Amino acid sequence: MQLSDQERDELGASARKFLDNEVSSERVRALLDDADGLDRTAWSAIAELGWAAILVPEEHGGMGATWAEMSIILHEVGRRVAPLPLLSSAVLAVEALVGGTSDALRSEWLPAVAAGERILTVAAQGPTGSVVASELGAVLSTSAAGMRLNGSARFVPDAHIADAIVVAARDANNAVTYVMVERGAPGVTVQVEPTVDQTRRLARVTFTDVTISDAALLVEPGTGAALHTRVAAAGAVAVCIDAVGAAEQMMFTSSRYAVERQQFGRPIGSFQAVKHHCANMLIAVEASRAAVAFGINALDDPSADVAEGAAVAKSFAGPACADACQLAVQVHGGIGFTWEHDAHLYLKRTKLDEGLFGSTAWHRRRLGQVVLSR
Repeated sequence: MQLSDQERDELGASARKFLDNEVSSERVRALLDDADGLDRTAWSAIAELGWAAILVPEEHGGMGATWAEMSIILHEVGRRVAPLPLLSSAVLAVEALVGGTSDALRSEWLPAVAAGERILTVAAQGPTGSVVASELGAVLSTSAAGMRLNGSARFVPDAHIADAIVVAARDANNAVTYVMVERGAPGVTVQVEPTVDQTRRLARVTFTDVTISDAALLVEPGTGAALHTRVAAAGAVAVCIDAVGAAEQMMFTSSRYAVERQQFGRPIGSFQAVKHHCANMLIAVEASRAAVAFGINALDDPSADVAEGAAVAKSFAGPACADACQLAVQVHGGIGFTWEHDAHLYLKRTKLDEGLFGSTAWHRRRLGQVVLSR
């Protein structure tokens, strides 16, 4: 299902209204020190609105919509720096299940994910945050006793509240397999790690001789390379959408402040240095929007190279949005550096977005290789 332009505008407007009312700055701050970091009341309401079901096929209780629709929601979530498990459950996990070959796992999990009744996440990054297959930290081995999962994954979003975790594991030959493990299964340890962004929880997940049955396989052993590329690209584009939403909000907030704040008898926005900051924020946001649109289109186009789309988005939008939020702090002057102002929440959110699912440098090298190969 694909919405019309008018329907997409209405979706964005309704999402913005809901988040402004239900996920206010005060509510976000109240969750910073919460153990789970999740507003379950808001999450239940969001599930009723159908946001978790956007990418889920209709035959599994979802909307069967496209990334064009999902991007609208992710943008608004970023605009409010909302602490919600959309990235983990409604994006990464859905992409993994839909792209896998296990009808049984799709039937078991997708309806519950679409309804917001269960939360999934995906461990697709290695100990250093790399998504390269050979650098994944989870290792799947096979012996006469069956399949065992060992090693660890880091930067796993919402692992501490997930019902189960989809794991990207490599074998001795660096071939990738996607497997499902229950969070409370024997041998699975989840440890939330401190990050620069308090609005999200990332965890190190350690696996010690975890038994993997055939029923837990999303793909046949060693055949998950294409799926891993897709999931990693989806994650990269998703965090860039989030970053654009956050940077856009800071751009508007800074522009208003520059008009209202008086210094030396005139608005600070009349000073050339402040004008330059505001103009540079606009350039960063609009150019990032274009780069991210390329990534979104790649995810919706079966013939496109999703890795290239992700590389374009991450190469530009990742650092540009973080830079825009840094400029916002400077436009606000002294108040922008305080804990009481929201600017630091947006800066830290975009800095984390910049680092997830491959660094800027790695994506730029990847993009350069694509260009040079043509």
